[in-house]
Amino acid sequence: MSDKEKATEKKTSENKAREEILEEYAKHYDRNTAFRLLKKLRKKTRGKKWLVSKSVGAIVNTLGHLMSALDNPETPKRYKAAIIVAVGYIILPFDTVPDILPIIGYSDDVMAAGGVLALVMSYSTFKLEDLDAEIDASHA
Repeated sequence: MSDKEKATEKKTSENKAREEILEEYAKHYDRNTAFRLLKKLRKKTRGKKWLVSKSVGAIVNTLGHLMSALDNPETPKRYKAAIIVAVGYIILPFDTVPDILPIIGYSDDVMAAGGVLALVMSYSTFKLEDLDAEIDASHA
């Protein structure tokens, strides 16, 4: 087998492994679970100390923008596929850094979703104030 054929085979194998990982995260995507997590995390961070509100707040903003862009009919399908994978990764509680670890548990989620978020921000209409209003209305 030539070097070129070996390189092509290696690249094909790597792509297949990547696709399998992405498919695994996409399996965990569930819109209702994502919104419940979004509201739960926001409730926990309102009025908390800076360290907690900023670290967990980052995942709230990330998840909120991803879900908003996903709901936008203008968002291209290829971006929606990436959003589903990113949200699946966020929802999955046991990933690189387990989400059950206080403060740092969502740090890998924010980093993993950061690239997708950069692609879709222009399609998002998410506002933290709207989420707060929705949470407050559900408690009224």
